[in-house]
Amino acid sequence: MANPQAHSYIDGFNLYYGALKGNGPLKWLDLRAWCERLLPDHDVARVVYCTARTEGRPDNPGIHQRQDQYLRALAVSGVDVIEGNFSTRMTSMLRAPGKTCEGCDLSTGECPRCGSRKVRVMKTEEKGSDVNLAVELVRDVFTAQLDTALVVSGDSDLQRAVDIATQQGKRTIVVEPRNRPYAALKGDERRRVRQQALADCQLAETITLPSGTNLSRPRDWS
Repeated sequence: MANPQAHSYIDGFNLYYGALKGNGPLKWLDLRAWCERLLPDHDVARVVYCTARTEGRPDNPGIHQRQDQYLRALAVSGVDVIEGNFSTRMTSMLRAPGKTCEGCDLSTGECPRCGSRKVRVMKTEEKGSDVNLAVELVRDVFTAQLDTALVVSGDSDLQRAVDIATQQGKRTIVVEPRNRPYAALKGDERRRVRQQALADCQLAETITLPSGTNLSRPRDWS
């Protein structure tokens, strides 16, 4: 008897900030191998990775180059990479006084020099990944031979898409990257992100692209 067929839908930024940030050895994650490990009793027919291209910043000038290496490696491994948009803009936001800063006025939240309650900040935003993920999930529910949908995200904005999959008789499994005990996004079942599984499911150190070019794990990800 054939195994049930599964599709996996991964919110890239949610996974990164929930489970991978600050842990270089885990960032070169083989998403297909990891999803297969999460669903050992399924045939994982499709893995969708929704993300957006980052931009180099003064504090992290090579971030976009490392991401590009990873996205190309994922494509070679058979992952469908769906890109949204990433933007950086200057804006004003309310100031949060620092408890360890002698110059901050904790009683008012105002700048001790100019008296303003706001500061200028560089705000980065990722747009479109949640929408792209929801669209891919709902489309596959109605057009693909799909038994189970694995959704890797903690974003409650995806709840309606997950509910539609459930209503159509698909088994929905949610992986909340932060392993919060009370996840905002709910499906039929949950899976936990385990550090050992992430460590075991890494891409090869060097990957050969169809062009013949070799692609290696970024040096500061080792």
